[in-house]
Amino acid sequence: PVDPKVPSPLKVLGYIPGESGKLTYSADVYKYLEALDAASPRVTCGSIGKTEEGRDTRACAVADEATIRDLAKYKKMTADLTDPRRTGELAAKNIIATGKPIYWATGSIHSGETGSVEMLMELGYRLAVEESPFIQQIRNNMIFVFTPTTEVDGHDRQVDNQRAQTAGQPAPSMVYWGKYVAHDNNRDGIGKGLKLSQNVLAAFLDLHPQVLHDLHESV
Repeated sequence: PVDPKVPSPLKVLGYIPGESGKLTYSADVYKYLEALDAASPRVTCGSIGKTEEGRDTRACAVADEATIRDLAKYKKMTADLTDPRRTGELAAKNIIATGKPIYWATGSIHSGETGSVEMLMELGYRLAVEESPFIQQIRNNMIFVFTPTTEVDGHDRQVDNQRAQTAGQPAPSMVYWGKYVAHDNNRDGIGKGLKLSQNVLAAFLDLHPQVLHDLHESV
């Protein structure tokens, strides 16, 4: 799909996400997300926290223009629905009838699982600009949120390694992805000792998504 007002990833990055041999640093991912946010009233992006090494972790919401304008209202409705202490049965039924479900997809919790980072940029663009009935149904009836990478430090090291290998240079070991992060970082969903877990939890409690979909194994 093409929209003359909204740049595709190809226009900003110079290649199509998922192109063979191409991985994207987080700074360039965010460069694209900023361009998408600036150009489309159907998209809004923001930070959900910093990593141990000070890199940003970001999330973008995609929906129809009216929903994005009233995103705070829909977030409050969903939050109210989660708390029966302040929301009775009648109010809950009204929220269910008038609110919109939130579906949040997170990518690259494991640094070697690089496919989600690239795919989510492309998916964000397609959901924002495509006018097929299928995509319009999604955009008009729900709020799609995506975080291209939750382990940002390790993802950037993975890109370092991939580019070093392509250039015929030595690629250092990836035993540790970030300052304190090894492969079992998804298990920190229990302990919450890592910034990525804390950032995701804080965003979860802000959004109250009906679905949190972690895109494991998306190499």
